[in-house]
Amino acid sequence: MPKNNMKKVGALILLVLTAAVAGLYAQDEITYDSGKRRDPFIPINPEAADLVSSTGVKLEGIIYDPNGRSMVVISGKSYQAGDMVGEVKILAIYKDRIVISENDEEKTLWMREEELPPVLAGT
Repeated sequence: MPKNNMKKVGALILLVLTAAVAGLYAQDEITYDSGKRRDPFIPINPEAADLVSSTGVKLEGIIYDPNGRSMVVISGKSYQAGDMVGEVKILAIYKDRIVISENDEEKTLWMREEELPPVLAGT
């Protein structure tokens, strides 16, 4: 077989193998396997008023790390304590709530309505 034909056959084999391997890894959709746990990317109570500040900052999720690297999902983006979200500063992140500063006033945004202190629940 001439040298040029061997190169063409080699290139063809490489192309076929690449397509086969790419087909193995291709997925139409990435799914989350909850393992019977709550999906952390879906808000627990999206209608609760205590998830939204007066400036429109919407708490959508908390990723809590006891080592101090906790993150919050606000309006589709992730932030850490000390970060600014527009005019709002994230002061602290807890398992069930965050503390923010807006208009020189501290406010607590709770993740779930049932976690509100008894004084605030149902108001």
